[in-house]
Amino acid sequence: MARYEPRDKFYRKAREQGLPSRAAFKLEELIARFKLAHPGARVADLGCAPGGWLAILARTVGPNGRVVGIDLAQCVAPAPNVVMIAGDLHDPAVRTEVAARLGGTADLITSDLSPKLTGIAARDQAQSAELLTIALEFADGVLKPGGTLVAKLFMGAEFGEIKAAFAQAFAKVEVARTKASRPGSSELYLVARGFHAGRD
Repeated sequence: MARYEPRDKFYRKAREQGLPSRAAFKLEELIARFKLAHPGARVADLGCAPGGWLAILARTVGPNGRVVGIDLAQCVAPAPNVVMIAGDLHDPAVRTEVAARLGGTADLITSDLSPKLTGIAARDQAQSAELLTIALEFADGVLKPGGTLVAKLFMGAEFGEIKAAFAQAFAKVEVARTKASRPGSSELYLVARGFHAGRD
């Protein structure tokens, strides 16, 4: 089994680029592999603190794009084209504010939402599944037809059910692992493309 080095090349690269964590490179890899965003795109980033994904997204969509980050914890917007909203996605008012700040429907939703891990696998996986459901519900009101949602998940008993729920809402659902994920981690990413607006 590969040994996890806390200060491996991704950690060092993040420090060199002034990014808050290695997580930024997970999204950077997914964007490159699946061509997820383009200059001028509108993006909502769920669970955005400490801001690594915001930095990558801001760079990807460019000055004519818009990125809206949402998290319970406040974090600094890394660029002029980024707006940060501190709030709970369970709150309809927060969802309404996100839509308003985007200035239109989103081309892409990214979700790095993660529960506070307890070490009890079944509980952690169930909480992760709940957050994925929230991300999917959020897409119903914010994501444009044909849009894309990328969400972190952990392999567990709910995996099949989660993937099936996404498959009902999107034309194509793929599962990806990134090179920047820690060795031995059960962390995966769902890449769902071709959103069906107005689904039942």
